[in-house]
Amino acid sequence: MADQKRFIDNGDGTVTDTETNLMWKQTDAYQDTSKWCNWFGAGTYVKDLNLSKFAGFTNWRLPTLEEAEELYDEDLHIRDMDRFEIFITPEFSPGGGFTTWTSDERPHGTAAIFYYRYGHANLNHKEDITKDTVRAVRDIV
Repeated sequence: MADQKRFIDNGDGTVTDTETNLMWKQTDAYQDTSKWCNWFGAGTYVKDLNLSKFAGFTNWRLPTLEEAEELYDEDLHIRDMDRFEIFITPEFSPGGGFTTWTSDERPHGTAAIFYYRYGHANLNHKEDITKDTVRAVRDIV
């Protein structure tokens, strides 16, 4: 019997990670809105997913830093909107951003961002809009 794939494309715009029991949105906020977002915008994006019951669920949220890191895999990649490699599984849609905001808030108005191009986190001011986006996630209950 073959090993079960870790990431499953559910065919409804979501990807299930069988290792962590998390469901991720297949596209990020940049792909869905054609705009970069700050931390507050990321929260609004997730709230809107819940209001519209995206894929039938109302428990979408920002990932924790640890959850965001779990997606990083230097053996897999897709291309981001700049056509650079980002190291996440091909079950996700190419053409998005290369970061995700996380729910990990830090002192002085900052929050952690994970960079899928480089495989590390950084702190950004929550009000900054550079080239940042969010990958929404939910717990499978």
